[in-house]
Amino acid sequence: MSIYNRATRMAAVVLASCVLAGTALAEEVSLPKQMTWTNYNSNSIIFAQAVAIGEILEKHHGMKLNVTPVKSGYARVLPLLNGRADMMLTGTDGFFAQEGVFAFAKKEAGPMPLQLVLYNEIQPGNGVVGAGDAGINTPADLKGKRVAYLQGSPSSNKVVEATLAFAELTWDDVIRIPVSSFSDAHDAIINGQADAAPGNMISGSIERIANSPRGIQWAPTPHSDEEGWTRMKAVAPYIQKAVMTKGIGIPEGGSVEFNGYGFPEWLVMEDIDADTTYNLVKAMDMHYDEIAGSAPRSDGYELSRQNMQQSWPWHEGAVRYFKEKGIWSDADEAHNQMMLKRQMVLADAWKAFMDNSPPSDEAEFTEGWGKARAAALTEAGLPVIYYEISGG
Repeated sequence: MSIYNRATRMAAVVLASCVLAGTALAEEVSLPKQMTWTNYNSNSIIFAQAVAIGEILEKHHGMKLNVTPVKSGYARVLPLLNGRADMMLTGTDGFFAQEGVFAFAKKEAGPMPLQLVLYNEIQPGNGVVGAGDAGINTPADLKGKRVAYLQGSPSSNKVVEATLAFAELTWDDVIRIPVSSFSDAHDAIINGQADAAPGNMISGSIERIANSPRGIQWAPTPHSDEEGWTRMKAVAPYIQKAVMTKGIGIPEGGSVEFNGYGFPEWLVMEDIDADTTYNLVKAMDMHYDEIAGSAPRSDGYELSRQNMQQSWPWHEGAVRYFKEKGIWSDADEAHNQMMLKRQMVLADAWKAFMDNSPPSDEAEFTEGWGKARAAALTEAGLPVIYYEISGG
C-alpha cells in the first residue's frame, strides 16, 4: 500500500472516530423533540438568552424550542397549568405563585407546586436606588424620605420593604409616593417627586437617574450585618447577597455589597418528566462554555454558581444530576424536603379552603384564603411570610 493510501485511510479513521465521538456525546443527552418556555417580552435580555440557548440545544440535540413572550408573571404561569408550556423563565412572580399570594390569591389560581430546574446567578442587583443629593448612604437613611410605591407590583415593593426591614424600618417610616410603573418610579426621582425607588443596576431608566442633575446613590446592605439580612430575608426569602462590581452608579474599580436574586429562575410544575429536567440540566452543563458567550449575562448558569438552598424545591431530575456531579449535600437535601413540605401544606390548605364553600366576593375570598393559609403554615411550624396577600 502506498504512503498516500495509508495516510488517506488513517485520516478517514480519525474522521470517523471524531464523528462517532460527537454522536456519542450528543446521545448522552436525550431531550424532547420540542419544548415551550414562557418568557419575558421579546426585547428583554432574558428572552435573548432563551433564544440563544434554544439554538444551541437544537444544534447539538435536535430539540426545537418555542419561546413565548408574556408580559405578566401571572400570564407566564397559566400555560404551565393548562399544559401548553413546559417551563417558565421568571423572577419573584414564581415565588408568589408558589405561595398563592397577590395575583395568585384568587379562585383561578392558588398556590402552585413550582419547582426549580436552574437559574442565572449573574444578578442585576435588585434593591433601592436613591437620588445622589438625597443623602441616602445606608438603608437607615431612608427614614422620612419620599419612596416610590409601584401600584400593583408586589415584586418591586417587596424589595423596598426588605431593604427597609434591613434597617428596622417599615413603609410607615417613609413617605409613600404612588406611581404606576417601574419607569415612572425613576422619573419621580429625576423630577424631584421622590427620593428613592426600587431599581436594578442594568435598567435604562436607572441610567437616566445617573445622568440627571440629582445623580445616583445605591443603598447598600453590608453582608456582615447578619441581623439585617435575617430581617430582610424574613420579608423576601428569595433575596441573596450580591457583590456588585459592574452596573450603573458603580464607579470604575469599585464595588457595592448589595442584594438581588437569581434571574431568571427556570420553574416547572412538579409533574414534568424527571428525565426531561435531568437531561436539560446535563445539556446546560455540557455546553456551558458555548452558552456563556451566546447572549448577554448568560454566564450565570454554571453549576458551580448555583445556590442549592432556594425558595423553591429543586425538581427531582435536577437533583439527580447534582448528585451525579457530587454537588448535592445532606443539608441541601434537608432544605429541599422542607420546601416540598411547605408546598404540600399550602396545597392541603388550599383544597380544604376551596372545599368549604369559600366566599364568592373577591375581596372576602382573598381575606379568607389569607387567614386559612396563615393558620396552616403556623400549625406546620413554617413561616407565614405574607399575612397581607391582596396588595404587595
